[in-house]
Amino acid sequence: GRLPQEDELEECRGQWVGWHDEGGHVRALFRIMCLSDLLASTDDNPLFLKEQTTVFLSPYQSSPHDLHVGCFNIANGESGEGMEGHKIIRGFYERRRQKVAAFLSKISQMDHQAIIDLLYESVEHRWRKHRDHQSAARDVALQKDMSDLRTLSMIAAGIGGKGLASIFRCLVYDYRHYSGGLPDCLLARARYCNSQTVDNSQTSSVVDLGDWIGESFSKESIEEKNVNSHIRMLYDRDDEFLGCSKNLDGPNSSRRAQGAPRIGNTKIHYTTFPSKLELQHSGRDVMVEIMFVEVKSANDRLDARQEDWLNVLDGVCNARVCKFEKTKVQKKKGKEKK
Repeated sequence: GRLPQEDELEECRGQWVGWHDEGGHVRALFRIMCLSDLLASTDDNPLFLKEQTTVFLSPYQSSPHDLHVGCFNIANGESGEGMEGHKIIRGFYERRRQKVAAFLSKISQMDHQAIIDLLYESVEHRWRKHRDHQSAARDVALQKDMSDLRTLSMIAAGIGGKGLASIFRCLVYDYRHYSGGLPDCLLARARYCNSQTVDNSQTSSVVDLGDWIGESFSKESIEEKNVNSHIRMLYDRDDEFLGCSKNLDGPNSSRRAQGAPRIGNTKIHYTTFPSKLELQHSGRDVMVEIMFVEVKSANDRLDARQEDWLNVLDGVCNARVCKFEKTKVQKKKGKEKK
């Protein structure tokens, strides 16, 4: 991460929306967009026939078991197999090197709308595989992806083809290592490409995400979250009384009281597939900006993975480090205690 240069400072500041997801949206994009192209495919190599029994054990797997194996892994074996007394176990990337290279090359050359189309078609393909709406409703992962599809489309378009290709390259090379260390926060902002003036006054260049995206940005969703938040504060739950249960000796002290209402957003089962996101709103073209932010205290330091990710992200998109420092009042109180 770095501070912005003078020529990078723009008139439009603020009005970002964000998530403290620690890479959750990025991993979701990797799972959705790479599922059909990479996770279930291998290079046409006779060696894989021997390895297949350890990669796919069940048709109900969400991913092949070698996804969490790095580029190369060395295990004990017979002499003469790669190294004396050892043998080399090929990892996820090595088994799919050619298809990974072709897929990432295709992603890097896509424009923003083509990326949205690929993401949309990947989720829609899973939706069509279900025989009826009841079957689709039982697919928890599919329902979650459908509920966030337009939001994920906005994020994917904001990162761009080259950015996604760089991120996915790290994840396919060693998912077990690079699935962690991503920046704490993901910020997004949508703006109109061309500013317009009405009666010599400049209109707002920032797009209303509630009107354009909907989903969690809609007024109904925000109001529902606020209501649920108030209910949580008012509802006297048996397992939350000054941090412990009121009936500590009861048989169900650690469980929610039987018959008590569930607090939280109502689950929505989609009977129709969501509409595709278009990079237009109110007849005007829209551009999406994305920023990755790692949050640290003044005395905290980045670990090796966090530094790697910030270097990767800063080369293809916007990545920053936000450090918090004590205020003058806090510093003064600290000196008085000493």
